[in-house]
Amino acid sequence: MSRPGPGTPSSIKSDPVTIDVTREFHRRMAAIIDAVQTGIWQAGAHDLLGYATDYAFGDSRGLQTLVLKTSRRSAYVRLQWETIMADSPSERQLVEKSIKNAIEELT
Repeated sequence: MSRPGPGTPSSIKSDPVTIDVTREFHRRMAAIIDAVQTGIWQAGAHDLLGYATDYAFGDSRGLQTLVLKTSRRSAYVRLQWETIMADSPSERQLVEKSIKNAIEELT
């Protein structure tokens, strides 16, 4: 999974919503989609991964849902905004675990 680009704040949780914050969020969500697509392909499920989102808005931002679908199966990745945007090892592990679970559900 990709890491934040240079100059990206390590704690975006407390930052106001800016174009840089929203772009970083979408980069991280795209990296999750890419990791799952690659994982299912490597596992032998040569299928185009479709996706839909349900983003929480507002001050707390909350639970973010990513629905991933192949032609035969679907999986949900549900993570808190803070988890997606964090750089701590424990938060990154939660993201990686969610990716692994999605790959397993889709293959």
